[in-house]
Amino acid sequence: MAIIIQEEKRKGFLMPLIIGSVILIGAAGLTYYLFFSPVPLVDTVSSSRYENVSIFSEARLDIEAVTDSPVWSSINRESTVPALNLQVISRKQNPFQSF
Repeated sequence: MAIIIQEEKRKGFLMPLIIGSVILIGAAGLTYYLFFSPVPLVDTVSSSRYENVSIFSEARLDIEAVTDSPVWSSINRESTVPALNLQVISRKQNPFQSF
């Protein structure tokens, strides 16, 4: 009796090829969309409410008038921020010294 050893014939070689092609095309499309596609400009619909926004760009703030006003002086500060103390407590003078 003879034992014949043969390779098993692959019948479904087309399906992995199609799936691999779809994944490769999807990855290429995603890479193009993320890194190489032109950035769209912000699309806004102008309405009558937004026409007077340029007034704010011309506004000037007088800081001295605000800080010298009696209203600013009447503001009570309820709490103060504590001072930040960054003292490192260590017995070693050289931080690279072994323990």
